[in-house]
Amino acid sequence: MPIPLTGTSERFFGMAEIGKIGIQNLGQTQGVKGSQNRGYAYLLNQPIEDKVELSSSKKPEKKNPVNMFQTFMFDAVRKFQLHNASEQYMNRFMNEDFIQQSLDEHKEEISGILGKYGYEPKVDMSHLEDSKMHFLTTYNYAKNLTSEGHFGLNDEERDTLLEAALLHDIGKALIPDEVFNKPGKFTPEEREVMDLHSELSYVLLKDTGISKASLDAIRHHHHKEQTGDKITEILSLCDETSALKENRVYKKGFSDEKTAAILNEDANAGKLNSNVVKIGLDIMSVD
Repeated sequence: MPIPLTGTSERFFGMAEIGKIGIQNLGQTQGVKGSQNRGYAYLLNQPIEDKVELSSSKKPEKKNPVNMFQTFMFDAVRKFQLHNASEQYMNRFMNEDFIQQSLDEHKEEISGILGKYGYEPKVDMSHLEDSKMHFLTTYNYAKNLTSEGHFGLNDEERDTLLEAALLHDIGKALIPDEVFNKPGKFTPEEREVMDLHSELSYVLLKDTGISKASLDAIRHHHHKEQTGDKITEILSLCDETSALKENRVYKKGFSDEKTAAILNEDANAGKLNSNVVKIGLDIMSVD
């Protein structure tokens, strides 16, 4: 029996308020304003290839002051953007230049993934434009459901979750259009092709310097069984909740009650972590 949800769907599933946690319009770009921007202005405006080489998981080999300062600044910018300019952080990767460059660098591997189903890799940015709200709503679920110590994540784990939420579906840019935009129900093979986006996301991002923990969550968030990794399982809950509530080409967004029922069904079937689902629905049910 699903945990009861009171109030409107907008209140409890991300459009206005989750529990007692207020949420702004999820489609609104969160900008960096005023004096907050001055300390980060240089790195914020550098090309992506200059920034990704400085992430915390890809430290410069030589420990000289310049490299140490650059690494510190990159990490500071990353943390700042994840919490205060999430759309700006997401857009550093969600652009055609980056995705095409990464595809070119990993062409053989990506061709192998899609070639099993008879497809050649091709970038279609319209898929990401269509999915942009999903990225942001998934991020907002992750951010708000883990606030105030919920789920017991430390700061680093929470940053990992937020980063993975913003980038988890970037591989959809490589899903064939006839599958991505199919108006009806997928065949079993088409579902397999659609689910390739998590592996494709991992491949596109794996050499950018994003942390291994974020990459693991991105890669495994669509596994049909629990992974045992807390960050991945919270991401899976946020991703599925967002997907259930959204209008798609093949369905209208579900009500709170139906969403909760499906989440509980998937938890009982072992597709989602039952404890994660219970905690999440408890938080969403707070008046």
